[in-house]
This record gives sequence, structure tokens and C-alpha cells, in this order.
Amino acid sequence: MVIIDVYGKITKIKLSDKLKLYISNVSDDWKESIIEDMLQEIRQQKVDMADNLKRYGKTFQTEYSISYLKEIVHANVEDYTKYNLDSIESCLQCLVDNMICLFFDYEYQDMPFFDWTSNCFDGRFCEEDYAEKVMYFSNFVNHDIQNGIHMNCIYTSNMNPKEHTRILSNLSFRIDSNFKGCRTTDDYITELKKMGNRIDSILKSENDYYKLDYIMNGIYSDNSYNQNHYLKTFTLLELVLLKPNQNTNEIDKLLIPYLDKKYGEVSSEVAKLLRQMRNKIGHGDFKGFNEKAEKFAQKFMKHFHFDYTEYSRLNWVLLHTCCLLDDLLRITIFQQLKVTK
Repeated sequence: MVIIDVYGKITKIKLSDKLKLYISNVSDDWKESIIEDMLQEIRQQKVDMADNLKRYGKTFQTEYSISYLKEIVHANVEDYTKYNLDSIESCLQCLVDNMICLFFDYEYQDMPFFDWTSNCFDGRFCEEDYAEKVMYFSNFVNHDIQNGIHMNCIYTSNMNPKEHTRILSNLSFRIDSNFKGCRTTDDYITELKKMGNRIDSILKSENDYYKLDYIMNGIYSDNSYNQNHYLKTFTLLELVLLKPNQNTNEIDKLLIPYLDKKYGEVSSEVAKLLRQMRNKIGHGDFKGFNEKAEKFAQKFMKHFHFDYTEYSRLNWVLLHTCCLLDDLLRITIFQQLKVTK
């Protein structure tokens, strides 16, 4: 289960029919645990504030007093008048009653191609909750889209039990940032349903489910910009753009339209060099990869400021090209979702 940054009392709403993905308010059997996590966060904050005062003579944190918790409620929950809000517990109860979560819900006869043993979207005890992977995927493809939907994660069942929860810290963002551009709950739900419909539109066969699973797992929680990230992201680009009978070198001409805005006439050369760098990694020729990376730097990063106190030259090139490949991947996936909606 993943709790996202939108609040209010809602009915259970289906986002994706083919994945059986829903949003609703948090179920009663989760509420007690979430309230206890928030109480633990309040207790931990008191320890942290005392430590800051001892070390530095001051603290920049705002204490989770009843008055501040009321502010958090007012900033996040529209219909809070039914609650007294005269204690910490009543404020937390109001918050948890209005939280909205993202989750899968299906009977196995509802799922095409899968059963209990093979359903890759199911939540297992030793696997991550797949709802969080869907959230990452949606955020990834909507990253640079104007008014694109973005889900902020307030709480996830994937959290390591040894980690400190930051539910209240996340909820206090709207106060501390003075941000006034938050979507309404209805607008948020409308955009989520659009995204769910787009996902449904590309799932036409059993292989499409496996392909989506592969892409979502590839994108999920990976910000290490190294050769592994480069190889994986380029492979995902090939998966998205190439047809089964196409040769890998045909990826060059398919990338050019997406590179044209930034690189113009040299887009074909950029696409070719990116592919050659990928091939060097795939064949274990890392000396050759370094030579291709240096060629990329000399040709297409002439005005780039290389601060060698932060990264080596090679790692600067990897950081730049991995970000470029990420941008190409998100726009190609979004375009396919947009075309097939």
C-alpha cells in the first residue's frame, strides 16, 4: 500500500481495469499502525530537537504541538470540522481518516494470463509492494510534462522497519513551503484515471504485461548514474522503440526525432555515439567505452563545466549521458501512452 499526497473522503475508485489498480481511503486495519508511526515520529522529533539544542544551541524544526498539528490538518484536509482537534490523537485521527492510498485489488479470475503462482503485480512478503513501482513509473513518464500528474509518497509499506517514518514531515510541507499550487482532490483523481486508462490501452497481450513489468522494474528506484544504469536505460529504449524484427542499429534513426530539438543537425551523430557506448559496455570493452565517452565529451559537452572536486571526468560524462537517456526514455514512453490512449 502507498499513501499519496492527496486528501479527502472518497469512495473506492478504479484507475486501471487491466491491472486492477485502485485508490481509496486507508482501510481501518491500517489506521492504528499509521497513527502509531506518526506518534513515533513525534517522539523521535523531541529527541532530535534536544540533540540539536545540545550540539548547536538551536533547532530549526517546528515542534509537533497541538497548534502546529492543527495547522497541518487545515493545510491538507478540507472537511475537518467534524473533528474536535483538541488533542494530538484527534488531529492524527483526522489526518489518517482522510488519507488516500494506491493499491491493487483483484480476484485471480479477474487477472488475464496470471494466477497465484505467476502474477508479477502481486504483493509478496519478500518483494516490494508493486503499487510503489506504479507510482515511480507514473512520476517518471510525467516528469517533464506540463501539468503532468506527480504522486508524492507520504507512506509506503515498503519502508524498512528500522527507518524513521516521515509522514508528518511530508504533511507539513504545504505549511513550511507556502506552496499554493496543489491540485484539488477531484483534479488529482481525474489525472490518475487518465494515466490508468493510458496504461490499459497498451496492455493488449500477455507479453505486454511482461514488458510493462520489465520497464517498471527497470525504472523503479534507480538513481545510480553508472555504466549499469546506462546499459539498462538504453536497453529499455530499444525495448520501447524497436520492433521484434528490427536490428539494434536501427535505434539511431528512431532516436533522432527526440534528439533533434537539442542537437539539431548532429542528432544522428549523437544517436550513433550513444549506441556505440552502449555496445562497448555490453561487450565488456570498458577501455573502448572510456574512449567513446571522451569523444562524446569533446564533441557535445564543449561548454560543460567539469568540476573535478565533485566527479571524475568519466563520471561527469556518465552523469550527463545517463540523464540524457532518462529524458529520452520518459518522452518515448509518454508518447506511446499518449498515442494509444
